[in-house]
Amino acid sequence: MLSAVYGLISKYDVDKVCIDGANPSFVKSLKLQIGKDTNYMPGIHKAKQENRKPYMRIVPINFNSEHKAMLGHCTMILEQDPGKIAINPDRFDKIITAPRTAVDNDGTLDKEATSYNDIFDAFRLALKFYHFE
Repeated sequence: MLSAVYGLISKYDVDKVCIDGANPSFVKSLKLQIGKDTNYMPGIHKAKQENRKPYMRIVPINFNSEHKAMLGHCTMILEQDPGKIAINPDRFDKIITAPRTAVDNDGTLDKEATSYNDIFDAFRLALKFYHFE
């Protein structure tokens, strides 16, 4: 997987990658692969203390603490301004199906009731690059 992700970063000259922070060894391996500091937690803590977002190329996202905000952000983008995101239905039908079947239980995604929940998680990570005002 490390090789595949690194290959995509290199091929498409990706500036920033949001990644599930549940596997810190993978995050550190990917950071090492691209030549970045693998001791990223102090930078995250310092940025939080200074009330700013840390600048990193590989950004670990903690779903435990951010899942509600990510679900709300996704809902606002898709419902409040549906023209912001265009998805080709012929190639990405699962990305279209996932939010339509998403079940929100008090701000938490019900993964058992949501179709393609892993794809939906990846979609929510991708939406972190888009800001809703």
